[in-house]
Amino acid sequence: MTAVRPDWETVAFRGATVVGLLHGIDDAFVNRQPGVALGQHALAAAIALAAGIAAVVVFPRLRPGLRAGLSLVLGVFAIVNGALHAVHIEVDGAAASDYTGVLALAAGLVLVALGIVIPFRHRRDGAPTRARRWAKRVVAVLAGVLVLYVLVGPVSGAIVQTHKHREPIGDPPSTRYEPVVFHASDGLRLSGWYVRSRNRAAVVVVHGGGGDRTGALRHAELLARHGFGVLVYDSRGRGESEGSPNALGWGWEKDVVGALELLGDRTDVDSSRIGGLGLSTGADVLIEVATTHRELKAVVSDGATARSFADVRNLAGIDETAPFFWTFTTAVRVLSGTAPGEPLEDLVARVAPTPLLLIASGNAQLESDYNRLYAEAAREPVELWVIPDGTHTAAIRERPEEYERRVIGLFRQALLSG
Repeated sequence: MTAVRPDWETVAFRGATVVGLLHGIDDAFVNRQPGVALGQHALAAAIALAAGIAAVVVFPRLRPGLRAGLSLVLGVFAIVNGALHAVHIEVDGAAASDYTGVLALAAGLVLVALGIVIPFRHRRDGAPTRARRWAKRVVAVLAGVLVLYVLVGPVSGAIVQTHKHREPIGDPPSTRYEPVVFHASDGLRLSGWYVRSRNRAAVVVVHGGGGDRTGALRHAELLARHGFGVLVYDSRGRGESEGSPNALGWGWEKDVVGALELLGDRTDVDSSRIGGLGLSTGADVLIEVATTHRELKAVVSDGATARSFADVRNLAGIDETAPFFWTFTTAVRVLSGTAPGEPLEDLVARVAPTPLLLIASGNAQLESDYNRLYAEAAREPVELWVIPDGTHTAAIRERPEEYERRVIGLFRQALLSG
């Protein structure tokens, strides 16, 4: 009996899918990020392998429309992942899994091209009449929009949030910034800069989800100008710190704990005079840390929003956006090998007696809504500053005098009085 040779569509699909899977294995196990345990991304790799193998097996048995849809979905995922590696090569040169990442990008382009070509090749198959062919096309478009909303969009977003490339840090902005190395509470090695205190108090500044220490330098300068010691550092997976990136900040609380230990051991700092300023994701993280580490005597939360599906649900309930955010946060959990902490609404109620300043942009409606929710849930002392025409975490540039008055005023009252 003569074996049936696979058609060229199957050959192309299988070849490109295997290339994408090889990158997944390389990224998860072979060239994983510094300091990342062997098993942290095992679940993500296992799911990718199972899905990829299943796709390779069933592809030749599928009707053309499903073949095209499967090719497009897997192709988009491969392109999003591979494009991040291509950008990293452009920004900082090739390293580690960037090589297989570029191959995954090429494989994704092949899969997307295949997904476009298949419907064209089979456009007259199946439906005997023109009306039925158009009916099938309408159904395919509607199904495609649904899949895009509940699967492709949120999973692609999760890939970006958990795979964003590191950017070069460069030299310290001045000789006042002393390079420091310390360890998170789970042992990851973190890198940063420290400006010595001139008033025995110090502030740890936690950058936003997609950034690194360089994004917090304007805030560091403000604090240092008023005599505070300032620690800016790269959170795990960012800049020169070990670990995997996660722009939602899951696991970053362990970094802050290590930062507090570093400041508490400094000879120029009184360990009872330590505060924190968080930007965006960093603001979320500091709210969590303030509930359990009372050595944090004051917190400025600049741009807190949501970091989990529970946060989204607490504000908006279960509405039409729920499927997107549920898939997104579930994908982040799988891809990162980490999990979110408690909802911020629950945490902020336990920050007191630590003084808390919540700063929110009025232009970002959801941001202001979240912060009003958190202000209502918090106990005194808490202050909410909503900037009607403000931009996310840009108050230090857009309202510099008022920002300085409010932020420095809080830290002076909490860290220098008494």
